[in-house]
Amino acid sequence: MSEPLTLGLLALASFSAAAISASVSVGGGYVLFGATTLLYPLPVAVALQPVLSYSSLVARSIAFRQGIAWPIVGPFTLGSLAGVALGLVVYHAIPERVMALGVGSLMLVLTWWRLPLPHVHSRAGMAGVGMAHALSGTVLGMGSILQPVLLNAAIDRRALVGTFAACLLALEAIRAVGYGLTGFSYWPLAAAVAVSTMAGFAGTWAGKRLMGYIPERAFRLIVSGLITALAVRLLVKAVLPGIDSFLPSS
Repeated sequence: MSEPLTLGLLALASFSAAAISASVSVGGGYVLFGATTLLYPLPVAVALQPVLSYSSLVARSIAFRQGIAWPIVGPFTLGSLAGVALGLVVYHAIPERVMALGVGSLMLVLTWWRLPLPHVHSRAGMAGVGMAHALSGTVLGMGSILQPVLLNAAIDRRALVGTFAACLLALEAIRAVGYGLTGFSYWPLAAAVAVSTMAGFAGTWAGKRLMGYIPERAFRLIVSGLITALAVRLLVKAVLPGIDSFLPSS
């Protein structure tokens, strides 16, 4: 795939993901990560996720700043430090096929099964959530804990969007620095980061204005179907690596 086409598809994915996250609260990150796995090798897609999503997180944190629940954000960030440190060790140790199996499985679980987590909104509980979310995010590209915890937090939709973005701001910065310090180079992908950043800001602007106008149930079904297709692709490549030549290449 040519670089201009790759950058164009990445811009479309970044814009769509940011708009989804700003308008329907969750799902955008899965769309962006799933699309990135189509454009780059999986270990690269995992390391790129924090920098590609950062512009959208900044924009959402600013746009929904009045609703941010800071007592959740602080302990979550502290727990993230330990989670990233452990996750980096695992990330550099596991083969790509194992990573593909883990990512594909996690995408399906997060899409179709809401984790039955109890209320864990004490400071200690949120630190534990931060550690677990950061660990899975660093190894597999996506966290799996924070979303269901916030859905159980009895906060409104705008507060959910703002708090989720604020929690991930520090985490994604820590992840990106960690990948860089342990050998991953972002410089050859500077154009991709720049394109995604601009598209992310534009998508957040559009998504905030769409909030309340989109039938959430129907939209989430469409997003879930797309994520499922991307997850199945990863699982097939993990279990049947010889089929790579028949599937879209990373």
